[in-house]
Amino acid sequence: METSTITFDQLPHVVSGLSEKLDRVLELLEKVGAANPFKQHKPSRKIVHAKEACTIIGKSLSTLYRAIKAPNDPIPSYKRGKLLYFYEDELYAWIENGRKHAVAPSFEEQVAAVTAGMKRRPRGGYNF
Repeated sequence: METSTITFDQLPHVVSGLSEKLDRVLELLEKVGAANPFKQHKPSRKIVHAKEACTIIGKSLSTLYRAIKAPNDPIPSYKRGKLLYFYEDELYAWIENGRKHAVAPSFEEQVAAVTAGMKRRPRGGYNF
């Protein structure tokens, strides 16, 4: 291997070449999956237990167990052995899916709701 002396004028060109080579090496290592062996792979989703799930949804433990077995909209859960596990993001998604998207009723709908609840028509007529 022949070693050449780098002059000050060649320095920017050599540094850019080294930077390109380093980028290619890092790309190859990322493809292999060994870019950072000391980096621990964290799960992207956080697992919580039943008591933590109770605090997230704001219900008691007995209500949580009943809601897991609900036929219409059960709480997403996983059971391994005797323990129940929940994913925090799934609990928040379950809460969001239960939100009612109510649109404010129009004036005519409000009048119809009020008059439907009356047993008889007032003598002076409706005052709307």
